[in-house]
Amino acid sequence: MKKQWILLLVLLLTMSLAIMGCGDDDVEADEVEDGEEVVGENGEDDGEEDEADEEEIDEVVEGEYPNGTYRGIFEDGGDQQVSIQFSVENGNLQDIRFRHLYYGGTDYGELEEGDALYGIYEQHLQVAEYFEGKPVSSITDLYEPGDFVDDVDAATGATLRGNKILSAMVDGLNRGLYSPDGDYALDLPDYQDGTYRGIYGDGGEQQVSIQFRVEDGNIYDMGFRHLYYGGTDYGDLEEGDALYGILEQHEQIAEYFEGKALNDIAELHNPGDFVDDVDAATGATLRGNKVYSAIRDGLNRGIYSPANGFSADLLEDVEDGRYRGTYGDGGYQQVAVQFYVEDGMIQDLSYRHIFYRGEDYREMEEGDAFYGIYEQHLQIAEYLEGQPLETIYDLHNPGEFVEDVDVATGATIRANKVFSAIMNGLSRGIY
Repeated sequence: MKKQWILLLVLLLTMSLAIMGCGDDDVEADEVEDGEEVVGENGEDDGEEDEADEEEIDEVVEGEYPNGTYRGIFEDGGDQQVSIQFSVENGNLQDIRFRHLYYGGTDYGELEEGDALYGIYEQHLQVAEYFEGKPVSSITDLYEPGDFVDDVDAATGATLRGNKILSAMVDGLNRGLYSPDGDYALDLPDYQDGTYRGIYGDGGEQQVSIQFRVEDGNIYDMGFRHLYYGGTDYGDLEEGDALYGILEQHEQIAEYFEGKALNDIAELHNPGDFVDDVDAATGATLRGNKVYSAIRDGLNRGIYSPANGFSADLLEDVEDGRYRGTYGDGGYQQVAVQFYVEDGMIQDLSYRHIFYRGEDYREMEEGDAFYGIYEQHLQIAEYLEGQPLETIYDLHNPGEFVEDVDVATGATIRANKVFSAIMNGLSRGIY
């Protein structure tokens, strides 16, 4: 996993205060699914002041990226804030498009000229123009958007968050090709045996949530925990419903990959080769690339539930800086964390969102039925403070350091969700 990150991640922080976003026009017609809307971006004040870090970026996104289209997201505070699409051609960026841009109740894609925050949308167009044709490694320029975007923090009266755009782009690179431009070879690293969970999100929605098991480099027990698009929850459909065939096609995917090697997931870019009636009987399109993206996301997050032990020595050479990550499942974001890494130690872990089944745990007060769960999350933060980064693997056995798991509170703290959120943050690089 470390090897994968070294290829795909942004690793070092410059001014955290220099922040913004980026945007563009609509996705090309042949890349838009039925009912999808494509929008411009947000750049907003997220309610906190970023600390000025004056370190220079001494490492950039490195590695070779196959030609094709990539998609990624940035989530925080319970919302999908940025959904981005871009292409890579011979190592250079092309056609940056924002499919969803949202913050604090404002959908920036719906703004019109003359609206108070419309200038932010225009600034994102400037960013898209700036990166056109530039090498992938140039995305670290988003740490200092004021160098190439007009009126950051001035004309609009709001702060552009370039690090959110950067995080979304790195997420896209981490997930691998969404739509390949021709043939390509997938050569994934080795992954530890155990259960993995990942998501695919777009347009402000979590569309695919997947769970699968890896054993000796092969896939087993693939299951879909959430399938949603355009207002339809496919998990709720029954035989005879108009789109029930789409659910059956996903079941065919799970059956087809049972026991196959991880590298075989590249076949999801051509699901018609093994799934019946794509675009025919159901009258709708199965998006195998969404499943592919969700699987890659799960692998990037590391083991959700280990099998027969695990190795905790995969977190070396992580750069000092601030990180943000999330864990989502079942259609919504459940955990959002922020933390710092300093000399290989984890510092100042905090929760920006803790939510499950309608309960916002950060809003609870002492005496509330599930307040104990919130206290257990605080115990996790206290336990990890100042510990080597690999200590996060202890989250697979929280009963060893968190009080009253499954006892006093009457509910289970899912520390592996916190683990997944932290790993997601690390995979995105410095925020």
